[in-house]
Amino acid sequence: MSRIKILYAEDEIFLGKIVRETLESRGFEVVMVTSGAAVMPAFTSIRPDICVLDIMMPDRNGFEVAGDIRAVDDDVPIIFLTAKTQTEDLVRGFRTGANDYIRKPFSMEELIVRIENTLRLRREPGPGAPHDGSQGATAASVTLGKYAFHVHRQILTVDQEERRLSYRESELLRQL
Repeated sequence: MSRIKILYAEDEIFLGKIVRETLESRGFEVVMVTSGAAVMPAFTSIRPDICVLDIMMPDRNGFEVAGDIRAVDDDVPIIFLTAKTQTEDLVRGFRTGANDYIRKPFSMEELIVRIENTLRLRREPGPGAPHDGSQGATAASVTLGKYAFHVHRQILTVDQEERRLSYRESELLRQL
């Protein structure tokens, strides 16, 4: 079984080294870049299973980089790991396409659990996924009336309008 590949963007070298080494000790394969400009070349090269991005980086900030990632891959999970603590930053992060948002300082255990949960949510079939070929749901989405829940993308669609959900909202909806 191949190891989970994480693209980790962090400009604080000391913190980045600690996070990278801890994740590697837990069996993850981590590619770390130290600037926003380095993210897309690394992303294209390694095709990560998940991205963990700092927001305040040189060259290009995490919001811009997440937008670049979403332009080429709408499904790869993105977790922001940042010192930006204002509510408007959190909202902007989710609107940019993040699946989760962790404020610094953080515990490594919290980061690891959030990575594992985000990846699990991406892999698991949605509730009510058909096993007999019936229509209305797939492993990636669940349809109920005019609502469509796209499990991996964490998006709820109602009458052609998409709403990006937080991890907690998606998990609650998935459980229901």
